[in-house]
Amino acid sequence: MVLSSAKETRTILRFFFLFLLGFWLPFLALPGIPFSPGRLEAKELPGSFIDKLSDEQLLIDTHNTEKLRFGLSSHINYYKVKKTKNTVVEQRSGRKRLYDHNLILRAIFRNQIIHKKYGGLGNLLKGAVYIDFGSAILYEEGAVTVRDLYEDNLVRPNVSEIVATDINDPNYDHTRYIEIHIKERDPFPFSFTEIPQLMDNPEWLKVLVESYARDHLTPVIFRSTNSGPDLFYTVDEMKKHFISILKANPDRNVLYFFNRFVFFRFACENKYELIGRIDEKIGVNHSYSAWRFVDWQRRSLDEAFLPSFDYVSIGNEAESPIADRWDSYLQNRQCWFKKTSDHWKKKFDAKLPGY
Repeated sequence: MVLSSAKETRTILRFFFLFLLGFWLPFLALPGIPFSPGRLEAKELPGSFIDKLSDEQLLIDTHNTEKLRFGLSSHINYYKVKKTKNTVVEQRSGRKRLYDHNLILRAIFRNQIIHKKYGGLGNLLKGAVYIDFGSAILYEEGAVTVRDLYEDNLVRPNVSEIVATDINDPNYDHTRYIEIHIKERDPFPFSFTEIPQLMDNPEWLKVLVESYARDHLTPVIFRSTNSGPDLFYTVDEMKKHFISILKANPDRNVLYFFNRFVFFRFACENKYELIGRIDEKIGVNHSYSAWRFVDWQRRSLDEAFLPSFDYVSIGNEAESPIADRWDSYLQNRQCWFKKTSDHWKKKFDAKLPGY
């Protein structure tokens, strides 16, 4: 049987189309939706202030647990009156307790932690202001985990300022931590300042950072680990705190060590990414002083840091494909140009007479 010319052409085209569809389908994916043989997986839902909803829920669940275990009013009152060494339990800390942060920062500034879109985090955080929330300024020689950073010659040269902070609680004479330090202690070799118990005001946070930053683009690194925001805030207060930091620093790259988590926000994004976690058996261990039994000379980054490979990789940025490095560089420069032009446009508009 011989097909007519037109029918034969349609048959051949149909066969050819089905062949192409069957051959290429396993290699195709809808934008933003990874392909899985046999089905298409939906993209993970976004969170309200963290990129992935699942990461945001993990933060909320962990924060709820920490609040119930350590941050209820009964706990807080106990910490303020129970004595420990030369102060109270609320000020308890210890040399090297948070030294995993030092190991992570060393790797960052060696460009060994590489963001998959924006390249080496060291390039993005070079010259940052480092602000530690709740530094236990009266425990032992004062602000001991901040001293660990200040005395680390692999970290300190890469940041422009290190700032310890604490509250000045007027409810008891012995919890006026700032006043006691000023009157009775030697000055710190780094900056320190008073903070309110609740830090959810973007304007206040903006002034805090601007007091130490060179300009509106200077990166900032925050830490709240075993402190007020990560232990004592309610979930709603914690959310407002996170969002207020974003609002206060619209032009800055932000790294935030919060409890066991490590968050990063690129200046041209509007949400945090959970890029990893520290070893919770050490830094946030409230059962016993586990950090005192660690050989810090031999401890590795792999032991200190559990990265989220959705966002970062561990390695040497210099060994990354040159195309990836150029792509990261161009994205960073594009963001710099946008933030700089927007900044000067706002300044120019503010000087124009009103209409």
